[in-house]
Amino acid sequence: MKIFFIILTLLQFSACSSKKSYILYSQDAPVANHSLSESISVKTIELPQYLLGREIPFLENKNEISYLKNRKWATYLDEHLTNRIISTLQKSFNTPKVYKYPQKTEPNILIKITINKFIAQKNSVILDATWSKNGESKLFFIEIPILSKDDVVDGMNRAFSALEKELVKDIDE
Repeated sequence: MKIFFIILTLLQFSACSSKKSYILYSQDAPVANHSLSESISVKTIELPQYLLGREIPFLENKNEISYLKNRKWATYLDEHLTNRIISTLQKSFNTPKVYKYPQKTEPNILIKITINKFIAQKNSVILDATWSKNGESKLFFIEIPILSKDDVVDGMNRAFSALEKELVKDIDE
């Protein structure tokens, strides 16, 4: 009977543990130099396998990924980040002509983003990505310092915001 009460108590504490869900929120949209009359289509962002679930990864060492306890993404990142890019482009160029690929008509500009590495490790978040605009590829790499595992989501948000700014700048040229 004593074991039963111990197990019941442990279950109550585990049920009350703090489980949090996170999203990468859009910061202020970058300001473009002009409006865009062309239509833009964005393919679903390609992510590494460790980002396809809802767990938030942390690189413990060169070969070992762990996931932050009681923390997960509120949505799947590939869809969320694709929608975020579309929203950022719409706001940046003040145009509704930004769509998710495929669309009914052929776009003037086709954007494809592949994220090769997007993970926190030790005291930083690394984002290594490639994007192409109408088949012309660009490389992107940034390392954002963080203080602890509590700052992983904020670091990932700042890194992705930097990618968005570079993409807007590239389209604006």
